[in-house]
Amino acid sequence: MGITVEAIYESGVLKPIKPLDALQEHERVRITIQPIGVVAEQRRERIRLDQAVAHEIAESSEYDLLAE
Repeated sequence: MGITVEAIYESGVLKPIKPLDALQEHERVRITIQPIGVVAEQRRERIRLDQAVAHEIAESSEYDLLAE
């Protein structure tokens, strides 16, 4: 089971914002670090579409990625 948590890096230690109740004491985990600023930047770079345009693209066979 994977979980996503926010943490603050202070004095060489990552400190979770909320308790990690899903983990056992001394349990080993794998951590991937992604600064929150990166996520905000990725959201800004997304192309916003009108709902009708998005629906048209989704329903059109012209944009079907699985079509041969």
